[in-house]
Amino acid sequence: MNIDILSINRYKTPNPMGFLYPCYREMFENNIIFQFNGIVTSDLVVSVLKIMGDMLEDNGADRKVSKKVFNVMVECFQGVYQEVEKDDPKFDPTAILLVKKLGVVYYVSTGRFIETSLCNEISSFIDSINAMDTASIKSYYKELLVSELNSSANLTKLGIIDIARKSRQTLAYDFENVNDTYSFFSLEAKISANLL
Repeated sequence: MNIDILSINRYKTPNPMGFLYPCYREMFENNIIFQFNGIVTSDLVVSVLKIMGDMLEDNGADRKVSKKVFNVMVECFQGVYQEVEKDDPKFDPTAILLVKKLGVVYYVSTGRFIETSLCNEISSFIDSINAMDTASIKSYYKELLVSELNSSANLTKLGIIDIARKSRQTLAYDFENVNDTYSFFSLEAKISANLL
């Protein structure tokens, strides 16, 4: 028997487990093939990358596409992991990581808390990267790598540049203000089989 899962009312049954089906449906409707929400640790990074590598291989993804998706995920994880090590008891170290697939395009998204005071700087930085062509991004990456590698902010910038280099497309981002100190920073990279 076939069940049309999209036609079932998500709020039909108010019960303690009622959240699970809407959660599944949300993932199904948005073509999410992987989702993680929690504290990112080095062991988790290794495990998740292994799982995603196997998933991409099992789903018959093109080897070049799989490699690009994998490399973008590595950069996204590293960016999240750097912030988790922040020494501030008020800092929420949780993060969200999503991978979805629409046709031949994979979307790798991360979300994490950052200091609100950094939002304008990061926004300007991503806008400047999005405005560069491939050669300019590569040149800027080398320049930053040599001259300014000694701070976490610059490591974050290097990670963002590397994501842009590997995805070969503009990066989407957003900031959601949480309180006076922190905002939630969302970043999404697209990897299209048509651009490889």
